[in-house]
Amino acid sequence: MQWIVEKNGYSFLWDIENDSATLTAIQSGRLVWHGTLLPGFDMLHQNERVFQKARAVAADLSETGGLIQLELDSIGTGTLEVAQTAFGCEFRRLDFQWSNAPPALISLYFGVARLTPEQRDIVPNLDNPFWPNWAAQGFCIPSAKGSPIQSFFRCWDFGHATIPLGNFGPALGTPYAAAFPRSLFCGAIGGDDGWMVFGSAAVPDAAMTLDIRSSSGCLHYRYREDLWGAPPDTSRSWAHLLRLSWAPEAWDAYDAHFRTFDVFPVNRHYQLSQWNTWGEYRHNIFETRRMIDNIADEVKSEVFVFDDKWETYASSGVPNRNTVPRFEEDIAYLRSRGMKLGLWQAVGWLDAPEVVGLTSDDLLCGLDGKPRRASWWMNPHTPEGTHYCLDPSSTKARTYLRERIQRIVSDYQVDLLKVDFGYGLPSPDVAIPRDPAYRGERLAYALYKLVADAAREVNPNIILQCWGLSPLMRPAYNMVSLDDLGDAGSQEATGHRQWSVWAALAGHTGTAVMASSGYDWSAVPDILLNTAVIGAPGAVFGINTADGKRASPSLLSRLRALTLWYRRSTRWAPLWLNTEKGSLHHEPLARCWGRLEPIDGEDRLTALALRDGVDKLDDRSVLHEMDWSGRWAIIAQDNADIYSSRRLACIPFQPGKLQLPYASKPQAVRIVIKTNETPYQDWSWTDGVLTLDASSTLDFNTLTGFLVLH
Repeated sequence: MQWIVEKNGYSFLWDIENDSATLTAIQSGRLVWHGTLLPGFDMLHQNERVFQKARAVAADLSETGGLIQLELDSIGTGTLEVAQTAFGCEFRRLDFQWSNAPPALISLYFGVARLTPEQRDIVPNLDNPFWPNWAAQGFCIPSAKGSPIQSFFRCWDFGHATIPLGNFGPALGTPYAAAFPRSLFCGAIGGDDGWMVFGSAAVPDAAMTLDIRSSSGCLHYRYREDLWGAPPDTSRSWAHLLRLSWAPEAWDAYDAHFRTFDVFPVNRHYQLSQWNTWGEYRHNIFETRRMIDNIADEVKSEVFVFDDKWETYASSGVPNRNTVPRFEEDIAYLRSRGMKLGLWQAVGWLDAPEVVGLTSDDLLCGLDGKPRRASWWMNPHTPEGTHYCLDPSSTKARTYLRERIQRIVSDYQVDLLKVDFGYGLPSPDVAIPRDPAYRGERLAYALYKLVADAAREVNPNIILQCWGLSPLMRPAYNMVSLDDLGDAGSQEATGHRQWSVWAALAGHTGTAVMASSGYDWSAVPDILLNTAVIGAPGAVFGINTADGKRASPSLLSRLRALTLWYRRSTRWAPLWLNTEKGSLHHEPLARCWGRLEPIDGEDRLTALALRDGVDKLDDRSVLHEMDWSGRWAIIAQDNADIYSSRRLACIPFQPGKLQLPYASKPQAVRIVIKTNETPYQDWSWTDGVLTLDASSTLDFNTLTGFLVLH
């Protein structure tokens, strides 16, 4: 029994009878990955903990897929439906019929095998009778490690590690840092000869992790029904548990995996620039009116977001008069200054359930029936800052959440909700929703979706901002944010350059992107160059720098330029140029790169980020021999490409010169000082090349940029 799938230059071969699978690069013949694929069950059966690996007894397969008959010794029989996809293959459906009383699943695994006697003599611990066996040169889990951000790991770099792939970050072993790009519901394994992304094609009813032991890995679905009881049904079914997609590079394998999902409708309304109060609120600075004036005068952000600390406690929905004493007046004032309103909300947390009429029956509880508490880092030694957690199984809890969201959206006419901390909930090891329909990764998804549906009933056009890149979460929010670079530590510029590469995965699904910022103003030039490509500018720092000085007028001018001229469209693909997509030898790093948008049946280059020095592109033939000194962002203000746009924004980040191939001589070039456009004379157009000179004589403190008009 063999199944062979040849796609995209790779051969996937699965010896089903012996459960031995490989992925090989066809041209080189080199092995990319190998391991087992039949499911393994760790379970409680007839009051005894057992591990059973499914065994294939028959198969009816063609090249495109088919059915495999399975046995679990005396516990049950089942079928596995497999099928090809555009970029690999999928385990479309897994069904089991139990022979006796249903077993209680502790875990379901892909990529494990029972230890042989010889292996038991070697294995580092004997906690389990099985061990992971997916093997390759390394792993790629975007932003799995922080400070500095790291996404690529040699196979032995993790040691023994549990890497959450869904929403259970700190509860299952990942330090909090920042949320982006969780949740992914997938991971990658491979190396120099190619990469394979493995993941779920539906939001799982279990907590989803990549478990790495020594240098091998497996996909782990954690149920813990040994604690909570098994469903009483005599049969059990799973849909879309495992989808495999492969490509030569890890980024392309992730992109291939995401392309197997439906594309959502594109709506440019959701991509808006914003300023977030957290940069000052985190330091207990609550001078909201001053912030509004600074942003309206200097930056021109479209949305002003009140972050954490605007409420009496997390998720009360009631303004804290100690932090925002004139909340309603501030909202009216920011609107008078031309901005929309955004509010932060923690999706599952609640600090005072009794105040809103909720009891332990409406909260996530442990085996003892007592409510569990959670936080952003799950440290039991710091009980302050922990929160009770809503159980969406409860009608009262769902009603409370719905009514709270609708009240604040209606009362304050909210334009954007920043929905947070779905990744800060207890894992199945300590608590689960009472209704199995909300268990596992479905817990956070259900809470996000409740918020989204409630908010949309009041405001159908509301922007719902979160972090996860997975297309599976798209029904619950429509804007992905890069968060505040907490992962990056003191390396915010490099961290944002890496995150921007991963954010490009959102382009083909039409997801709005808010490029955010760190807390370090010195990283702004790098961040804004990336922003020119990936989406809307945003800020989570204060108007003052870390040493208390006001941010440089020059940096504020660059931020204003991106706010005025960023691309509003949301469907695009990256033009990589010399940007590093990442490998086992180099983390992802944005250098020179661009934004290709599908317009009128062709891909048009609508935005371009140009860096100099060691990051400059050597071979510029793909840019028609464009040349430059310094750093520039070039952004079309219409649907033409940058070589023929009738209104082209050119933003210098330092003194330098730009030589841009331009189809015909422009009618005029205007220099923009703050927001005022005036004629500019120091330009030329010769032999189809437009030259702009951003010389050192220009005042970069007030210079926003240039507009080329045709």
